[in-house]
Amino acid sequence: MAEISFSFIQLFFKLMARQTGQIGKIDFIPQKPHFRGEPVEQPFPRESPESQGVESAHVREYLEALKMSPDANIHQAIVIRHGKIIAECSFSPYQRGMWHITHSMCKTFTGLAAGLAIQEGLFGLDESIDDIFPDKIRLLSRIGRKKVTIRHLLTMTSGVEYSEAGAIESSDWCTNFMSAGCKFEPGTKFEYNSMNSFMLSAAIQERSGITMFQFLKTRIFDPMGIKEIFWEESPRGYTKGGWGCFIRPEDACKIGQLMLNKGLWNGRQLVPAYWIESMTSRQVENDKFGYGYQCWIEQRPGGFAMNGLFGQDVICYPDDDMILMVNSGNRELLQEGSLTEILRKFWGISYHPSPVPLRENPRELKKLAEQIALYSGHDTYGGSGLGSAILEDAVNRNLAQLPPDFKKARRTRRGWGLWAPKATVMSPQEMLETLKNHTFQMKNGRTGVFPLICQVVHNNYTDGIRKIGFADVNGTMNVLLYEGEEILPVKVGFEEPAVSEISIHGEPYYIGTAGRIATDEYDRVVLLLNISFIEEACCRKMNLYFDGEDLEVRYSETPGDAVIADALAYTGDSQDVFRLPIIRQIVEQGGKDFLDVSIQGTVNPTDRGHLVREGEKTGDRP
Repeated sequence: MAEISFSFIQLFFKLMARQTGQIGKIDFIPQKPHFRGEPVEQPFPRESPESQGVESAHVREYLEALKMSPDANIHQAIVIRHGKIIAECSFSPYQRGMWHITHSMCKTFTGLAAGLAIQEGLFGLDESIDDIFPDKIRLLSRIGRKKVTIRHLLTMTSGVEYSEAGAIESSDWCTNFMSAGCKFEPGTKFEYNSMNSFMLSAAIQERSGITMFQFLKTRIFDPMGIKEIFWEESPRGYTKGGWGCFIRPEDACKIGQLMLNKGLWNGRQLVPAYWIESMTSRQVENDKFGYGYQCWIEQRPGGFAMNGLFGQDVICYPDDDMILMVNSGNRELLQEGSLTEILRKFWGISYHPSPVPLRENPRELKKLAEQIALYSGHDTYGGSGLGSAILEDAVNRNLAQLPPDFKKARRTRRGWGLWAPKATVMSPQEMLETLKNHTFQMKNGRTGVFPLICQVVHNNYTDGIRKIGFADVNGTMNVLLYEGEEILPVKVGFEEPAVSEISIHGEPYYIGTAGRIATDEYDRVVLLLNISFIEEACCRKMNLYFDGEDLEVRYSETPGDAVIADALAYTGDSQDVFRLPIIRQIVEQGGKDFLDVSIQGTVNPTDRGHLVREGEKTGDRP
């Protein structure tokens, strides 16, 4: 049995204990900048589908299938033929042209960087990483070492035991990787491990003296007009390589077009053609369709894909000169799920567009345009949403003295002023009038607005929502979340999601919040909030149940508990954890359901709060 990292065991049991705010050991330093929303440089031309040999009706049916799928949870979609965008759709509240997290999709960018590094003589394809990081190997790890090369990192065949789970253990990821053992002889077996991509990034930095992001910026991103892009760094200052990248959908498509063009962009050879051919050729077999150099081989012959967690894809079909791009927030892992099925149904092996332009179809093109407008909503960037002076005033009012007739209202109406018979539903304005300037102190305060998956991926862990308040800002409901030392104003839209911006420990995030009012079986008024992090794949859901001066909050997120269970199954360390005697005993005695419920309770917790009255101590930090 492979050695189990102590960090993964800690992670496993902290998930069971719902101590999500105490998972990370790495000091957090804010990195993510504000998305500026500047015009895209070197944009793709826009043309009708028919002009590029594709029927508008086919595109419309494709977008409808994405929208109507209960599992795809689509955010953005682009279809490109012959270097022309023939369809581009954002799905409200997600904003057209805004950058989006790539997750592992950016591994292909790392593969391009490795090819350039080899071309420039920084290292060789079959060079041992021991030669690149000689000072990163711990003394005892030098005995009986197996040779791991750049090729093994590129093809996910290194077999190194140090995986993504170890990133929470310490800041020195390079030393941990270099000092770990191998599960099998390198090069003999495919095992997906994002730390392989990270080590490629680190190798480029070791030999070039600059981060891989800087390396790519001057050689690929800037020449292609990819300016609004951000890539997180590790605690020791290396570009993460395998995750942590934000890029605009159209700019991600540019990378796909570069690869379709064999490394050529606007007449300039940015990447050697031979390297693109190597990247997109099957270098190793796996249980899918094979893997190249940091690039997935597609089901369709000649096709290849950049694929990221939760449905981030750029799929390229050279035979028909097509690119399909999607950003999503579903539970897909490694090209398996409803989204992939839809993509392959409409654009897979059996579909081929016309080799010549089709006759224009104004009626169908109009239907397509109307459909895109309907799905996209207003499709405009949100600003800060709240001026600082307005927010400060709202917070002050929220802490002000409550109306004197508050308890009287509770005595004369069941469930205090928010109770309503099932035959009627309280209007948003009525709810706002009743709730404004009220604050509830939460009992546990462990759950944050940032989804758990985002916390782990970005090493940005919650301080927990300790109070929830309500404010009227220019006639719009704002839910004030008191998390740590920050007050996060969440603007709520009831007819369509309201876009605003919040700060998570100094990192700005746009959110789109949709609200709905209902009653439950006990005639409690319920405020349902769907908070979409529109630069991310994840969404926070909060259901607030009002009962007199008490508040119950049920949290959930999408993708949720099922995804975490699936992700654990893909992690090699987790398989070894389930072999531990104490865990094996729990499972053998029927406790597997307990473990599943524990994970569900971590991702979907419940907290309770009570109305704060003037002068009442809340246990706030001084």
